Amino acid sequence: MAEGCVLVLDAGTTSGRCLLFDRNGTVVASAARAWTLSAGRDESPYAREFDPVDLWETIRRLIAECVGRAGRSAQDISAVSATSQRQAVVFLDDAGRELYAGPNTDLRALFEGAAIDDEMRARVYRTTGHLPSFLFAPAKLRWFQLHRPEAYGRIASVLTLADWLLWRLTGVLAAEPTLAGEAGLLDINRRDHCSDMLADLGLLSNDHIPLVESGTVVGGVSGGAAQQTGLRTGMPVAAAGADTQCGLLAMDVTAPGQVGIVAGWSCPVQMVTGAPALSDDLRTWAGCHLYRTAWVAESTAGDAGHSYDWLAGTMGKIGPSGLAEMEHLAAGVPIGSDGVAAFLGQSRMDMGNVGLRAGGLVFPVPLTFDEVGQGHLARACLEATAYAIRANLEQIEQIAGLPCLNLAVGGGMSRSETFLRILTNVLDRELRASNEPNVSALGAFRCAMVALGEYADVQEAGKGSVPRTRRLDPDTAESAEYEELFQQWCRMAAGLEDIPL
Repeated sequence: MAEGCVLVLDAGTTSGRCLLFDRNGTVVASAARAWTLSAGRDESPYAREFDPVDLWETIRRLIAECVGRAGRSAQDISAVSATSQRQAVVFLDDAGRELYAGPNTDLRALFEGAAIDDEMRARVYRTTGHLPSFLFAPAKLRWFQLHRPEAYGRIASVLTLADWLLWRLTGVLAAEPTLAGEAGLLDINRRDHCSDMLADLGLLSNDHIPLVESGTVVGGVSGGAAQQTGLRTGMPVAAAGADTQCGLLAMDVTAPGQVGIVAGWSCPVQMVTGAPALSDDLRTWAGCHLYRTAWVAESTAGDAGHSYDWLAGTMGKIGPSGLAEMEHLAAGVPIGSDGVAAFLGQSRMDMGNVGLRAGGLVFPVPLTFDEVGQGHLARACLEATAYAIRANLEQIEQIAGLPCLNLAVGGGMSRSETFLRILTNVLDRELRASNEPNVSALGAFRCAMVALGEYADVQEAGKGSVPRTRRLDPDTAESAEYEELFQQWCRMAAGLEDIPL
């Protein structure tokens, strides 16, 4: 058994987190800070950027805060690993200086991505498993090529956000396949760089960066990084992977037909497959699993925690106490929210038809008949997320050609017992819920334990998390009631799609 703790950096969509796990996978201490983003240099109204100096300073402070809260020293930490939001990338010059660091919410390449899809949509999808291109690194490279040609000419390397964190810690350039795949930088069929596709797009290649499998030691903490972070020089730094795939590992979603839901800011539904599973109409995504012989088919339910947090803030429910109040309010409302329905971005995935659409909160009027309260809105939002998850689960079963053999859920929304009950009954299936909501970080911890020799490989590492889930069974009567409500929500969602904006 590996001695000491494992430190995990989890660079999420809205914030960075640092968690310290003991050798049994229990969180000893954690710290979180919201990201600071800028709008770039005004070349695009859709641009969002990190300041790399501020980004690294945030990480440095998170490490110090987390280790301090645990009352530990650097000598108590055996290894460090990192996972991150998907689509976030960093461009480096040949001296290792950051030219650009962008989150997954940076949409500056909207038009450049559309041009790439006009050129070779089918090829991009077959190669990378992902569309539309404006979300991914190749389109961002083209944006720099057109709008910042001087900076583009200096780009030497493209790293995903988690791989950049490992580089900052070790000085070693490496690319983990699930991260590279989710950034549009990988031929997912061969699990290798998509250099030919990039060349045909007139973009620079990234194939000088070695691909390193999850659970591999990338290098040791450098002297400079040790001085900045307080970590021990030479401490092993392990590759993990994309946050959603790390979440699958934490929930032991590793065999074909198994499905994992990471219900956080967004809500990806991923099924493990034995080969890339692509949809004929480009609706869904395909990517790599953390281990070499498996892939994932993905149908994302869209805004989940994001829409719920927005609703909470709009109603003045701020912070942990506000979310606790939302939970209480939602739990006090009956199934179906007395006719209130939410359409706040939760939907069936269709990446071949992306754009703004009508949404909102729908409820019976006149209000003199039955006044709508805050609890109705809160529960309707949770129910909408559950409906969207069901729609996407059924879609991914059809596209992958596999039935869902078992189903697991984790992520921030899994902290809500009300949501878990709603989801189980809407799905009308047995559900395994993670007792540790931070499944992405827990998966990265498992990868670090592989690197330390605790497990033979990442597939074996996933088995270590089985006792950390609990079984939830649907209530027959409530599931029957939700069946008609789900169908009604789908019909209303389809009607909203016909409203022009």
